Amino acid sequence: MIASLAVALQPKGTLKMKNNHLLLLARRICLPATTLFAHGPAVRAMGSLGLVLLLGHAARAQTTILGSTGSFAVMAGSTVGTTGTTTINGNLDTTGLTGTVVYSPTGALVVPITTPNVTDFNKAFSGLTNMTGAVDLTTQALGAVANNLAPGVYKFTTAAFMTDNLILDAQLQSNAVWVFQMGSTFNTTASKTVTFINTVGDSVANYGVFWAVTGATVFGANTAFEGNLLDGSTIGFGNLATINNGRALTATGTIGLDTNTINFIAANSGYSGGLAFDGSGNVIAVPEPVTSALIGALAALGLAFWRRRRAAS
Repeated sequence: MIASLAVALQPKGTLKMKNNHLLLLARRICLPATTLFAHGPAVRAMGSLGLVLLLGHAARAQTTILGSTGSFAVMAGSTVGTTGTTTINGNLDTTGLTGTVVYSPTGALVVPITTPNVTDFNKAFSGLTNMTGAVDLTTQALGAVANNLAPGVYKFTTAAFMTDNLILDAQLQSNAVWVFQMGSTFNTTASKTVTFINTVGDSVANYGVFWAVTGATVFGANTAFEGNLLDGSTIGFGNLATINNGRALTATGTIGLDTNTINFIAANSGYSGGLAFDGSGNVIAVPEPVTSALIGALAALGLAFWRRRRAAS
């Protein structure tokens, strides 16, 4: 039972919850236990509530590992400059801005970047780059060779490239997360896209897509990108490149824009879910909603059984 409650690191780096085991467990335990152990109205209510929570499988907002930096669509530890007019849905945090930025439908310029912003960025960046179990894609071009990627952790020890359209396959998971650890630079070819297949629920709020890049990132013109870019150096956007749902963040470098559109949706959204920090500061996968509900249901039923046994003794 414990194994079926845990997040399993599947072959090929896939992070996946074993929902079939959980639902089978619900049918075998929750329904009979509610009948056998619930002799009083209050106890029956607890068992029923746990079962409703379990089977409801309702979506919930995730708390992002980005901390205070999660409230920014763009953050630069140095300056931000734009050629042409760039549109940002969200706040822009920087030490200084040159050029024209339109904030639509919401957002504002925040100056300067603060110490807590840098601290939260560094914590998230370090946590992402230190995640274990990564599949090594070094020398494999994203989209062209490495494609249809299942949720998981992937790493590049040298320069990384996205040379064709990249598909991320959520495999019908409700808490799908992709983490890309890039030990050097990252470049995308012009007009290439990142898209998803087999998504469920509110994927923009509940899924996580994180790109932790040590060196500089350069987006080719008209690139249509998804997710949260955390860069340890500089970020450059080609003409009309977009981040449809996500962020561009660096705690030290500059960001160059060129008539771009960046949309982070909301503070705890923009594909920033699915991960959390454990007590040791490590980044771990967040249990899916069904798992949390099952734990609550079993706890309620266990309490009911303990009270019945205690009353009978």
